[in-house]
Amino acid sequence: MANYNRTILMGNLTADPEKRFTKDGSAVTNFTVAVNGPPSKDPDREDEVLFMPCVTFGKTAEAVGKYLSKGDPVLVDGRLRTDKWEQDGEKKSRTVLRVGLVQFLGRKGEASGEPEGASDGDLSF
Repeated sequence: MANYNRTILMGNLTADPEKRFTKDGSAVTNFTVAVNGPPSKDPDREDEVLFMPCVTFGKTAEAVGKYLSKGDPVLVDGRLRTDKWEQDGEKKSRTVLRVGLVQFLGRKGEASGEPEGASDGDLSF
């Protein structure tokens, strides 16, 4: 049986994306998507929210950094990756979504729309 690692999420950005460039000039953008779970039936429990850290590269990273901001709705498609490192002698890890495709779904509070400068509504990168 083959392995398969693909995740598709739809939610809203929790903060403005953070764009930076590698030494060779390639764009890398980090952002977090909040995805609401089903409403809790227990009035004493809060609704479940998933906060998924995301990273994207190249032209997609440039577009995300240019057009998206806190609160904007997006659909992201990618693969999960676990980053591992050691800090102050303690082993740490974090699961991130390495995004290959971002579809802009409008601006916060809009039903739909496209970023300024976009051409024909196809905002997938």
